[in-house]
Amino acid sequence: MTRTASSMAGRIDLTIGPGQIESIHLAPARGAPARGVESAVVEPDHGIVGDWRSRLGSRRQVTLIDGAAIDRAAETLAITIPAGATRRQIVVRGLPLNPSVGKHLSIGEVIMEVAMLCDPCEQMETAIGPGGRAALGDDGGICVRVIQGGEVRVGDEVRVLVD
Repeated sequence: MTRTASSMAGRIDLTIGPGQIESIHLAPARGAPARGVESAVVEPDHGIVGDWRSRLGSRRQVTLIDGAAIDRAAETLAITIPAGATRRQIVVRGLPLNPSVGKHLSIGEVIMEVAMLCDPCEQMETAIGPGGRAALGDDGGICVRVIQGGEVRVGDEVRVLVD
């Protein structure tokens, strides 16, 4: 059975969150600078339109990171981390993301299955600065597969669903 946003509405876990989209970042090509956008179209089983990381069938179609994790890394390094530097497409504030692995998230009409943690890679040493990878530690974000597409906007609520 295909789940729709309306059938998922009754499945919101009211004990967690909600979080809110703080920012959205797209990179049109591998290695290209990420640019901030106010909204993005998300395609089912593909990812964010216009971002090079979107791939049919991938478990890493969209990446999200907790804004608090970025703040902690910045404090650890005593620097300001530029918007989009973590290379994660969606920054969420107010919702711990690591515990959502194996669950579903809703952002408006978009439904995502949280596939795995998105461990920080060596690129963090360049994108954030020396020590960036270690500063993020286990808080590098999550990777999701898109179940139901739609549009996401800065300010949208992010909710965990009860499966």
